[in-house]
Amino acid sequence: MRGLSLLFFLLISLALLLPAPAAADLLITPKRLVLDSQSRDGIFRLVNTSDRAQSYELVWQQLRMNEMGTLDDMGENAAGAASRLLLLAPTRVTLQPGERQTVRLTPRLPEGLPEGEYMSHLLFRPVTPPPPPSSVTGQGAEMQLAVRVGFSIPVFLRHGNLSAQAAIRPIGIDANGVTVEMRREGTASIFGNLSMFWGQPGRDGLQVGRLDSVAIYANLTQRTVTVPFDPASGVTVGAGLLMVRYTDPDSNAVLAESTVRLE
Repeated sequence: MRGLSLLFFLLISLALLLPAPAAADLLITPKRLVLDSQSRDGIFRLVNTSDRAQSYELVWQQLRMNEMGTLDDMGENAAGAASRLLLLAPTRVTLQPGERQTVRLTPRLPEGLPEGEYMSHLLFRPVTPPPPPSSVTGQGAEMQLAVRVGFSIPVFLRHGNLSAQAAIRPIGIDANGVTVEMRREGTASIFGNLSMFWGQPGRDGLQVGRLDSVAIYANLTQRTVTVPFDPASGVTVGAGLLMVRYTDPDSNAVLAESTVRLE
């Protein structure tokens, strides 16, 4: 039993330390797809960036965000799924090294569909045999560990006149960063980048931290995130003014901001 426990520990440690080479095998754009009822099609563009052929099957997932920002699997019968309103083609791709491919999603909205935001995640799951696995040997037993990485991209379909607003406020600070409470109002998800600036009253603030691609999905009214301090800023945050700003990732428009005085 001790030998098995040690082997299990080694396997977990190795899994945490191994690089994920497949993470660089497939380039997907965009990283989030938002469609509305007037959209003709949504398109993902794929590029095989590896040096060997890669095959992927495209599978729908029904994931929902919780207040900690992690995603829970709600199962295939989840309410509000966009997958039931979209025609996906193709559902499997094989790409040679450097080859490009488009994946098309076409809305198919039934009459009488209630207004709202519908959401699913599209998983690009590798079906190509993985590279030779790493081996872990202990006390005469050998186990092999192979790493496969899939890519899950959120897809939103908005039907009707939807909107969303955000509010933020810092609620805690320590040596590592600032904890920010985020609130969302409205009928749609909201996405943005969080930036932190620190300085003295009457002076321009210096950017001391940033966290990109922070979302509050429509199933949530609030969530809490921690924005880490950036050591590269060379700034030691102390007494002064700390401003946290939430901006649109495309237009850089300010969605919400809050300033607190540090003593």
